Amino acid sequence: MTVQQFQKDNRNIIDWINELQDYSLVEKIKTIMNKSQENTLTSEQKDAIDEALADVEKNGTKSHETVMAATKARYPHLF
Repeated sequence: MTVQQFQKDNRNIIDWINELQDYSLVEKIKTIMNKSQENTLTSEQKDAIDEALADVEKNGTKSHETVMAATKARYPHLF
């Protein structure tokens, strides 16, 4: 989708919402808006993700088997 198409679609949706007379549909839209906001990361969460990704780039990763072996050695009572 191009920027122009996005802007056109956005304006059409806004115009359509402004014309709504169906209260149940407005409530459904509000529910969608709230769910969208619930899935938004905080700046602290975004920073933590960026830090973790930078660490992976710098130090690489470990295999699942390596992590599990270290975990079993450190916490044998859990296995």
